[in-house]
Amino acid sequence: MMRDNWPVHAADGSAFNTLDALLASAHAQLGIAVHDRLMAQGGVPELRDPDLALDRLLASAHRAAGRAVSARLVSERHGEPAEKSGQGAPRADSGSLGDCPAPVRLKYRRDAMRIAREYWPRDLVDALQTMLCLVQELIEMLDVSPHPAGQAREVVEQLDARFADVLLLPAPRRRPAVLTGTDYLAAVEVRLAGPAERLFYDVERARQVVDEEFAPLLIPVGGAGSGFLPGAGAVAQDLHDDLEYASTRAVDLSRAVAEVEKISSDFVGADLRDAHLDGVLLEGIRWDAATVWPDGWEALIRRASLPVSGERGVLIVVGETHESVVPADA
Repeated sequence: MMRDNWPVHAADGSAFNTLDALLASAHAQLGIAVHDRLMAQGGVPELRDPDLALDRLLASAHRAAGRAVSARLVSERHGEPAEKSGQGAPRADSGSLGDCPAPVRLKYRRDAMRIAREYWPRDLVDALQTMLCLVQELIEMLDVSPHPAGQAREVVEQLDARFADVLLLPAPRRRPAVLTGTDYLAAVEVRLAGPAERLFYDVERARQVVDEEFAPLLIPVGGAGSGFLPGAGAVAQDLHDDLEYASTRAVDLSRAVAEVEKISSDFVGADLRDAHLDGVLLEGIRWDAATVWPDGWEALIRRASLPVSGERGVLIVVGETHESVVPADA
């Protein structure tokens, strides 16, 4: 799991220079200071309005610093430029996917589709949207309910389950020093690992906000069991903002997965005469009259294909004509 690898990235001396190490250390120390101030070193904080405003400012600065540091680390790990002003996610270079020879893409299609499923174990966009709805419910609950702690804890439990779903991402692999036209699976990894790692960092940070900043504010006050400390609403709003940002990362990853699936299945006009098709996953492949198949294969594949709706002349393999010819793979 990527969670097991996450702390290692900040300690990998080859991943960043002295400045990065300083930023990472400053971020960690600021986190400790913010947490101690919010929790009054383990006691019940008695915050006046100016103190609370300063605490919220420090917490916001801590999250912003964390986002900048992790984006810098990820960009250097994948050889991409760092994000500017925190706006948007850099798009990984996917040219090597389309440049890979068609016979190679076909040969490794099954493995490429498997890798795509590992990076998209479920609809992560939907998971992030569900989390946003839960946090919005939490914000409204804190605004209108005089004793929301019990209900808030139920929402926190639901959030934890969603966090676990999103954080079921594969551990990052090392990027090859040089990609060649035949390194198709390595190119697939590069295309997916960048957005997946950025999504992981942002969701892991949001989870820490819940565990370290929001949940402690729901500790029973005076033994009543239903109170909450001042500032819970502000933290919940910050959490909503963080998850909104993470949702854009999930969209980036969904686009990368869709791109891998498309390039691994689109052989319209491709020259496949040198491809070895025995045992290759052909179901779902798109082709047309310009596609060149190995001798003796076109008639067999045509019998297993149907026209693609709305795309004139394009066919898709939907079944099998013989176990050794077009194997079906659900």
